[in-house]
Amino acid sequence: MLTLPQLPTERPITERLARALVRGLGLALALAGVLTLTNGVARAFARAIGGAMAVLALLTFGASAAQAVTVSPTAVYITARNPSALLTLINTGSRPEEIELAIGFGYPVSDSLGVLRVDIADTAATGEPSLTSWLRVFPRRLVLQPGQRQVVRVMVAMPAGAADGEYWGRVLVRSRGGEPPIEQTQGSVRMQLSLETTFATAVFFQKGDVKTGVEVSSAAAHRMGDSVQFTLDLKRAGNSAFLGRIRAELVDAKGGAVAEVEDVVAVYRTLRRRFVLRTGKPLPAGAYTVRYLVDTERPDLPPQGPTKVAEAVRGTVEAH
Repeated sequence: MLTLPQLPTERPITERLARALVRGLGLALALAGVLTLTNGVARAFARAIGGAMAVLALLTFGASAAQAVTVSPTAVYITARNPSALLTLINTGSRPEEIELAIGFGYPVSDSLGVLRVDIADTAATGEPSLTSWLRVFPRRLVLQPGQRQVVRVMVAMPAGAADGEYWGRVLVRSRGGEPPIEQTQGSVRMQLSLETTFATAVFFQKGDVKTGVEVSSAAAHRMGDSVQFTLDLKRAGNSAFLGRIRAELVDAKGGAVAEVEDVVAVYRTLRRRFVLRTGKPLPAGAYTVRYLVDTERPDLPPQGPTKVAEAVRGTVEAH
């Protein structure tokens, strides 16, 4: 199973941070081999670790300018009437990239603190509306030369008797080879680590009558010095994932907004989101309220794709 750590706006981890982490890990392993083992054992240790970590997966949820291969679009919508779609891969780097495509299943979940993650598995748990058995991609392996683009076809072969609703899957696009290996040498120990980037593109298959909505199970706001921590527990309604945004404003006793935040949200089952509305200076005494809105406005997704709701969900909560 792969776990994709989710930033609030699902931005990918930058290449600079990734390479720094790899260098640090390589240095730590090499030093451990030199300082704690004899030369012969150290070499064996380095070979074993080098083989096990020949590829370090840096998992992301979209394209970044610092990465060589871009994947477009970031989400694919397929219907029973038109059961295929296209992904475009582009190598914007200066080196060839080896590409491998795979199928997975997973969607955003959160813990009690509102920290998001996506656990990607080969198969889904019983009862999940999974596409993994019927999702196909072609080609599965290819090499992208610098500046080259490749169209990948994504197809769904859904059984005729499948129930109406929305089904979910992921196309995993793994790329490697575009960056030169990172080498670390400490004494007699030499290690060489390569970077692999994985894009997890969401695939939605919609059959028959599809509806979505979202309910607010609970909302809370707590004052913390110069800011207010706002927590929202959401539950999806209908038979389709709720993909939208959350907007929140911190309002003083006079009705003026003193802080605001906006972020995308994806509610497949239930989800907790936590935000900090920060003013940058201590809050004066008085009553404060968080005013929030949850709707399906997502300019980053195809307009014909996500299921829309007629009315946004609005509410307020006092900050204590």
